Amino acid sequence: MHARILPAHQRVLGLIALLLIPTIPFDSIYAPIPLVCAVIGYAWAQHNATRFDRPELVIAAGLLFGQAMLATAIVVDARQHTVGLAIMIWPLVAAGGRFSSRVVWVFTAYTLVLMCGASLAFGGAAVLHDPILLTLPVATLVAVVMMSAVIRDSDAQHRSAAILDGLTGMLNRTALAARTHEIEHQSAVTGGPVAVIVGDVDHFKAVNDSHGHGVGDHVLRDLAYVIRKELRAFDLAYRVGGEEFAVIMPGAEEGAAAELAERLRAAIAAGPIGGLAVTMSFGVAAAAPGTFVWDESYARADAALYLAKQDGRNCVRLASGAVEPLVLAA
Repeated sequence: MHARILPAHQRVLGLIALLLIPTIPFDSIYAPIPLVCAVIGYAWAQHNATRFDRPELVIAAGLLFGQAMLATAIVVDARQHTVGLAIMIWPLVAAGGRFSSRVVWVFTAYTLVLMCGASLAFGGAAVLHDPILLTLPVATLVAVVMMSAVIRDSDAQHRSAAILDGLTGMLNRTALAARTHEIEHQSAVTGGPVAVIVGDVDHFKAVNDSHGHGVGDHVLRDLAYVIRKELRAFDLAYRVGGEEFAVIMPGAEEGAAAELAERLRAAIAAGPIGGLAVTMSFGVAAAAPGTFVWDESYARADAALYLAKQDGRNCVRLASGAVEPLVLAA
């Protein structure tokens, strides 16, 4: 049985958060209870997100629940609590690293409402007498979010130049190496399955030879768009070679990956792609729960892709060979 624990750095942060709770100057002995619930709720969401079809919604729910629990702790303490309000800032820093600016600002508005509600819940006399008790944490929150947004955008620009393929906008091999290492660790810890899809454009050399490299580049850009459109939020696609692409599906078994590969094949074949009739062949491999190793899974998916090429192209083949590829209903 695999231990259901968080990755090391997240376990350390969670432990630090739990240890700091007794140091917060609450008057009520019940106030720390919602704080413990906040830490546990966020940890559960982080740990179990990939088990759901929309993992990003699970993480968002964990953050929203955590903020609500922090506000509840302030209300339970029944006094104006500047320190407690300040604690509500740190989850937004975590949100900034996972979500777009628009979503972060939604989180910010939600947190501002909770801050004001928690401060005024027990009469608000202290705030009316000394408004800085509320305006200072609010101003700090907005300043932190704005600074985080600037840093995030700058970091994203620099990172994108290093990890994105310049032609298709897909992630490249550099990003793939980092992500596969992370998923290997995650699979070993959670015991979850991981599937890999490898696809290759059929007769792509003929496209370049007959129509020129400009048209070939257009084909690759359109293919990248079609592939991204079919993926779940947490499934990432990579350009691993000239006309070869790979998709990693955490939490997916072979059947789900085969279904996605067939959807990709059908969408591409329906074309046109870059103004041409283009097809792709796909190979699918899935690692048993808790055993994902990228090199092994990629080699098996690539071997299945080779079989697809041998079988006439424009088809999906599975590394297991035990199940016929899925054919979707029209």
